[in-house]
Amino acid sequence: MAVLIQKLHPALRVGLQPVLAASGLRLFSRQGHWDRGSTLHCVAMALALLGRLSDPVDVRLDGQDSWFWDCAWPHYLHGLTLSELVSFIWELNAGVRPVAAHGNSTTVLRFCTQELARGSPVIVCWHAPDQTCHTGLVTGTEGRQDRRTYVPHTLLLLDPAETEPQLAAYNARLEAGKRRRALQVTTRMTQEVVLADAVSIRLLKLPEPAALDLGRRRRIGPALTGRRE
Repeated sequence: MAVLIQKLHPALRVGLQPVLAASGLRLFSRQGHWDRGSTLHCVAMALALLGRLSDPVDVRLDGQDSWFWDCAWPHYLHGLTLSELVSFIWELNAGVRPVAAHGNSTTVLRFCTQELARGSPVIVCWHAPDQTCHTGLVTGTEGRQDRRTYVPHTLLLLDPAETEPQLAAYNARLEAGKRRRALQVTTRMTQEVVLADAVSIRLLKLPEPAALDLGRRRRIGPALTGRRE
């Protein structure tokens, strides 16, 4: 008999609000009414899940995470396209690399499931027929477990444009499965949307410990820059 279950990102803990398991700090970063920075909020939350940002809610100019705001503020009002998002993640030099996927809703669902299983947060992009693209951070999947077989059918999201979830790890759902179009479900609406793009953020593998020339004390190994090799 198949059982309905949810699989969440391992760095996430659910309480009154979703928090970072390592620190207990709140994870949800909400988009403002004036900006189009949903993608930037998603990147901040993803980096926090990977341990590259300590507090995705507080990126003040004088805080320890101010470096992220320095990179994000030029894009805050107009947002980022998918290709700009990939470049933005590389240019952060935060020890992570983006991996993009494109296809139908089934392809994106499969990609997100695989990336979450390896601990990599995923940002997905969708749009209704008469609307611009919007992004959300995938915090988990929902599906049916039949013995050892897990078949996901829904992406669980933190949508920066929605209110902070209570007693849950998500505030939006994208029900994909075998549907031609995904079904977006929030507390405010239910509508069919086109889900075709996703960007995973993976941790870069650290280089091997650098060898040292004991005579000249010169580092021989490569430096970690966060750039594409």
